[in-house]
Amino acid sequence: MPNQPAGQPGDRGRTQAAGPGSVDDRHLLLVGAGPGLGMAIARRFAVGGYRLTLLARSTSRLGDLAGTLADTGAEVSTVAADASDPDGLGARIKQLYLGNGAPGVIVYNAVLGAPDRLLSSSVAHLQAAYSVDVISAIVVAQAAAPAMRAAGSGIILVTGGGFADHPIPALATVSLGKAALRSAATMLGADLQPDGIRVATLTIAGQIAAGTPFDPERIAERYWEVVHSADPWQAEFRFTGQ
Repeated sequence: MPNQPAGQPGDRGRTQAAGPGSVDDRHLLLVGAGPGLGMAIARRFAVGGYRLTLLARSTSRLGDLAGTLADTGAEVSTVAADASDPDGLGARIKQLYLGNGAPGVIVYNAVLGAPDRLLSSSVAHLQAAYSVDVISAIVVAQAAAPAMRAAGSGIILVTGGGFADHPIPALATVSLGKAALRSAATMLGADLQPDGIRVATLTIAGQIAAGTPFDPERIAERYWEVVHSADPWQAEFRFTGQ
């Protein structure tokens, strides 16, 4: 695994108290790993010396993603789980947090972002979208919280979007989801802050596209900065392309 140079923001402590359920604050769990932003986040933290656990629905995609990170030298493991199945996802995350060195940093990046409208969406579609966009993020926090509380530390970041500020009728469920996700992260943060666990939304206020101000690599750098910043924590951070 690459070593983080002395004096860099990544110089945070490693494994917390030993024993089952301990957490490692140099271990990132990325829920919703995929190409684009997910891969950029994974690579930034791998290069920074983190262990990675990538979670996505597709086993083949996970294998491809892990393979592309081989050049970083990082330790990469994968978990196949579906964010549209909160019960199944929660069971996998709980299992992960029974072991030593479980992830001390979580990025929840799963989203069901297909175009849709409220008046033409079925109940099944609305429920599936809400499961991916909101409920499973809460389930992940519930599963990780006991180990993080025992350690007295942990960071959970959820990927927000400008749709929470400016909902678009043609992207109805993701607009609803990002607004609800921000509220969920704010409430989780209030509940967990006394235990030393920080929860926040990182709102991406623009369309992600390579070669633009909203290039995935630039956004991934913002995730790194938030995790390692010495500035006061806040409920929401933003990336505006600046």
